[in-house]
Amino acid sequence: MKHHYWEPPIALYLFLGGLAGGVLFLAAIFNSFVVPGHAEVFALPVLVALGCVALGCVFLIVDLGQPGVFWRVWTTSKSIIKWGATFLVIASVLALVFFLAFVGDALPVLAGLSDLLKPAADFSLLVAGFFGLCIMMYTGIMLSTLKAHAFWATPALPVLFTISAISTGCAAIVLSIGGWPAAFSLESFVVSEVVLEILHVADIVLVIAELIVLLTMILSFAGAGNVTAKAAARRWVRGSYAGLFWVGMVGLGLVVPLLMYLGGGHSPAAQVVAPILVLCGGCLLRFMVVNTDDRAEIPGENRYYNRVAKKDAEFISKWTYGDNQF
Repeated sequence: MKHHYWEPPIALYLFLGGLAGGVLFLAAIFNSFVVPGHAEVFALPVLVALGCVALGCVFLIVDLGQPGVFWRVWTTSKSIIKWGATFLVIASVLALVFFLAFVGDALPVLAGLSDLLKPAADFSLLVAGFFGLCIMMYTGIMLSTLKAHAFWATPALPVLFTISAISTGCAAIVLSIGGWPAAFSLESFVVSEVVLEILHVADIVLVIAELIVLLTMILSFAGAGNVTAKAAARRWVRGSYAGLFWVGMVGLGLVVPLLMYLGGGHSPAAQVVAPILVLCGGCLLRFMVVNTDDRAEIPGENRYYNRVAKKDAEFISKWTYGDNQF
């Protein structure tokens, strides 16, 4: 049964939230354990994460239908969305503290604030990275808890979304590391190159892992899932979604970037084109998963929807609020 209640803004929210979580998680790992003492090179990636969170929250609030009462997300005890919203708020505040700690050199008007926040920068990014990991896992867990939707109700989905989020986080850092507001220097350049080399290898592993999990999930559903999940998966494998799946997601989103990475980490293809394709593939994955919200039909449901008036029905457009037709 297909009645779409979750529209494209939700897919964008899941993608941008996972991307931001991946950036924060990786930046925290590198800053704390790999290249400590060079946090400024991660200032622009963290700013990218903040922008993704802000834009994603806008999409989420708009999709709720009543933006003015978004705060009720936190007052509903059983709402899983409140956990994601809480993770986003905490991660955003701490990421903003980190970014402001390094913006003083580029914006002298904020130099005093930067000096005040700099001692807390490393700790702020480390905690933001932890909540970034929570955000990545949450984006898949939120869908997998909706048991009525057979295609979503699988433990593989949180794993797939988490791997994809880390991979897109790698891509975003590759495209932005060492940029403004970090001052260019030989030391920052060397540090950025070291991080890029590690990310290059890491994304190869992540893309292979994502490809394995994705194909295992889809093909297992297509061959041995329940009736609803099987129909949805077969639409991906050889139905109306087959082109997007095989060419867009698997081909351009995973296999082509993998080949570019394997071809050499210092080529423009590996440093620019491949990360962009990984980001596009991650976004396409969320759109296709959210749009595959098939579920078993409730008795009498189709008859109800067939009797509901269409949006363009004449009697709906004739009446206006406060107008007494009788």
